[in-house]
Amino acid sequence: MSLQVENFSLAFDDLVLFDDANFSIESGKIICLHTGVLDGGTSFLKACAGIIKFQQGRIVINNHNLADMNANQIFKNVSYCYEEGGLVSLFTVFNNLAMPLRYHKGLKEKIITDRIYQVAQQLNIEPLLEMEPHQLNDVQKRIVNLARALVIRPKLILADELQSGMSPEMRENTLNILIDYTQETNASILMTTTAGDTTHFADSVYKIENQTIVLT
Repeated sequence: MSLQVENFSLAFDDLVLFDDANFSIESGKIICLHTGVLDGGTSFLKACAGIIKFQQGRIVINNHNLADMNANQIFKNVSYCYEEGGLVSLFTVFNNLAMPLRYHKGLKEKIITDRIYQVAQQLNIEPLLEMEPHQLNDVQKRIVNLARALVIRPKLILADELQSGMSPEMRENTLNILIDYTQETNASILMTTTAGDTTHFADSVYKIENQTIVLT
């Protein structure tokens, strides 16, 4: 799925994060966006997911203006993976993964269960499925957020600092899964990265500089 961001401006009161920024992703690509402290990486991903509003510009997803898409259309096409939070505290991990499939896709329980266990096995999180979010550490929460995106099977995944805190083995396995996912589905992935994260797997790496987004 293609993503185009045109003349994008975003500010919170006097804090200007982006000013007339432009950015695009082609279908089937994995892009890393290198971010620093308070430079707007998380806010940019949330704007692309329709979670927060921006002051100026246009975000186009597969030739559809994000502003004209309803919540269900966004949900079926875009998944945002939270760095922190994003899980319903009263639900087990299994039910956090199942909830969007039940309420937005209307799938039968057997299909839901099979899909969840397939992704859980790939990500090595089967032991977490009956746990609740408060029992998970930060890395596990990020992996569960990714698992939820993968069971939904969106065309665009927006992953916020996914690699943070991962062991080298977990990082390699997770990134290989994402590479396979893009190759199998032609989906696109935009992932924020920080110092110490690997980017060798990405098709391109960008950074935030002077309130815009530039290729490194």
